[in-house]
Amino acid sequence: MASDRNDAGGYLGWFFLGGLIGAAAGLLLAPKTGRETRELLGSSDFARRAQAVATEAQGRAGELLDKSRELFEEQTQRLMTAFEAGKDAMRDEMRKGPTPPRA
Repeated sequence: MASDRNDAGGYLGWFFLGGLIGAAAGLLLAPKTGRETRELLGSSDFARRAQAVATEAQGRAGELLDKSRELFEEQTQRLMTAFEAGKDAMRDEMRKGPTPPRA
């Protein structure tokens, strides 16, 4: 199950990498002068902030995945318990035999 969480985080990471590549392409193709574009790309603060946002989003997605998995397991356990109780009740009624008709 741990590999499932890592796969989901990996997909989210690839998603953000694609977004960063798209943003970089947009900056390179923007109608600005070369000097303005180089100044914008040269600031490592932009890249640092983008990486921080991507890391935070990936962490939150992992947390949400874990919480939803726990909730699913709880609901599955409740359903199985109810199903077993129903089976036991049915067996008890079948052991009692047929009920006489009401007059």
